[in-house]
Amino acid sequence: MLKLKKTLFFCLIINLIFFASQSFAKEAIANLELYKNDVLKVENYLNNIKDFSAKFVQLSADGEISEGLFYLSRPGKMRIEYQGQNKILIVVNGSVLAYKDLELDETSYLTTNSTPAALLTRKNISFVAKDIEITDILEAGGQIKISLLKKNLKESGEFSLIFKIEPLQFLTMEVKNDLGEIVKVSLEDINFNPKIDSKIFVIKNQNLP
Repeated sequence: MLKLKKTLFFCLIINLIFFASQSFAKEAIANLELYKNDVLKVENYLNNIKDFSAKFVQLSADGEISEGLFYLSRPGKMRIEYQGQNKILIVVNGSVLAYKDLELDETSYLTTNSTPAALLTRKNISFVAKDIEITDILEAGGQIKISLLKKNLKESGEFSLIFKIEPLQFLTMEVKNDLGEIVKVSLEDINFNPKIDSKIFVIKNQNLP
């Protein structure tokens, strides 16, 4: 149960639990026009990222807190390491996403394009891509929150990216399920263009590399 709570956010990412609502879509279209310039700035910000690392703190809906390391190497690579007693490793490399339980030495594989990870690892990140729909855009307190869904999935949930506007900074990712429960992942100690060894994006049979 503890491991399930710890990995809830990224398990939701892996399963891409998103929901669609016509009323949200209409409101989002209006907000997209209203905040068009800021949305374009966010797109440019993400597209200018080559290598990126950060610590993350995950807060689940029941108050459970877990921590880990997040790496992004665009295009095509992402790594999430949960730290602590129950180690979980998630790696995106090209078209493959691997989820590894290091304690049990068991690995599961998914297609990257079936997950939100595909958005952050794409060569060209666009919030108006054919397979992406913006459900809402909010600006408040000097931050912008962009909520998204995958058009071709019917499951419930919503994925959001939150940025500080001035200066522009990637702050938080959120997943909201059909019960309205929110899992929040906040990024800390962000490092742009760190030296990242490409070997960390390869799953090994035993232990963290």
